[in-house]
Amino acid sequence: MAAPAAYHVDGRLVSREVFYQVACDPRRSIAVEACAGAGKTWMLVSRILRALLDGTPPQDILAITFTKKAAGEMRERLQGWIEEFAQLPAEELVQQLVMRGMAADEAQARAADLQGLHQRLMAQGRPV
Repeated sequence: MAAPAAYHVDGRLVSREVFYQVACDPRRSIAVEACAGAGKTWMLVSRILRALLDGTPPQDILAITFTKKAAGEMRERLQGWIEEFAQLPAEELVQQLVMRGMAADEAQARAADLQGLHQRLMAQGRPV
């Protein structure tokens, strides 16, 4: 039987939802330790997505990884999400933002921003 997932914030055991609220918030500094396949790349790309959504220019975001292959995978995932989100209806966008740690009311207010992110980045001439 597998051990239940343990999520900690500042040394305290917290729920998965609280963990993702903290871990995916680009305004916070975090350190994440987890085994392979635990979702670290998903979390980092989610933080980048939220930073872009908050208006951070792509050239101001620094994400460090150990290999060029991993960096390419992160870029592909981010670009894929942005293109996918440009096509989704608002209710699905809200779900995607909540999944990435955003409060439901904020996600509701930001869904249109997420949908327009692809167009905004392309207009700036700075795809990810």
